[in-house]
Amino acid sequence: MRKLLMVLALLTMTGCSTKFIYKNADWLSYWYLDDYISLTDEQEEQFDTRLGAWLAWHKTQELTRYAEQLTALKSDIENNKITLVRIEYHQAQMLAHWHRLRAKVVPDLVEMAPMLSEAQASELFDALAEGEAERAEKRSKRSEQKKHKRWLKERKKNLKRWIGRLSAEQESRIAQLYDQQSSTADLWSDYRTRYQGALRALFAQPERGDAFKARLSELLMAPEQFRSEQLNQVNEQNRKANHQYLLDVYQSLSDKQKKRLISELEEVIEDIESLAQDD
Repeated sequence: MRKLLMVLALLTMTGCSTKFIYKNADWLSYWYLDDYISLTDEQEEQFDTRLGAWLAWHKTQELTRYAEQLTALKSDIENNKITLVRIEYHQAQMLAHWHRLRAKVVPDLVEMAPMLSEAQASELFDALAEGEAERAEKRSKRSEQKKHKRWLKERKKNLKRWIGRLSAEQESRIAQLYDQQSSTADLWSDYRTRYQGALRALFAQPERGDAFKARLSELLMAPEQFRSEQLNQVNEQNRKANHQYLLDVYQSLSDKQKKRLISELEEVIEDIESLAQDD
């Protein structure tokens, strides 16, 4: 389900790819779904109708919110108002975007869920379990050195995309963040396994009435209940370390880097506003 919702939250991506992917979200959704489940013609027709409504809502209601938040972020950067408090504020805003999207989509998913046959449900959860096993196998084969190297490469690439060439101080700060954060891969894997197990158990029951829908809605709206206390604690520690990292990087920006960052944000804002106005 999360991958499907991620397709509808495409504006986490930037640049030209944003417009391309957003405008093609309908067939991209099927591309993701095909990895997990085979729908009947009737189910595809139902999904088409709901997807069209989701995208229309997202365009008319959500895009403006995204542009407004990014504009506020740009203003904070321009006026040197970036603090830990403002970083937490912007993260909370991003989480609110995600929660509104989930609240919009889940009721429709709950209504469509009883249409899934036992075979389709098995196909879905078998595919999810297979994907989890493949990720675990890849992690087990990757040495700590390779994990470290890959993490640093991805972090540097992401930061360069926004501010350009990095200084030695900024590269050093990225390396420090790696040491300050703890890996949560196994904890997330445990969470997904327990959560998917609860969903599988629900779909294994023959009843598809109000009780089924109520429980499914609870599971889809509050998957966080399956996160372990350890995962929550480590996530919080990592979040704080990452926020301090972002503040340190901001304070280290040269005039050229700051100008580049503002320009990149303006481009994303322009893309979002253009998508909101497209017919």
